[in-house]
Amino acid sequence: MDRYKTTKIAGIFGIIGNVFLLVIKGFVGFISNSQAMIADSVNSASDIFASLMTFIGNKIASKPEDEDHNFGHRKI
Repeated sequence: MDRYKTTKIAGIFGIIGNVFLLVIKGFVGFISNSQAMIADSVNSASDIFASLMTFIGNKIASKPEDEDHNFGHRKI
């Protein structure tokens, strides 16, 4: 399997998983009035951002070579 395709799938699963965790932890945190759970849901939100950056970086890195980038965009 192509490494860019594998990284894309991992990024998508990371985003979906962390959205699920954000919702569940936020809901439980507000229901139980737990600041720790609410803080952990915010941490899951930052993990969504990290997975999104991985997804975007992978998309840019998988572009083929062009006039300005003779060896492609792999080092992005």
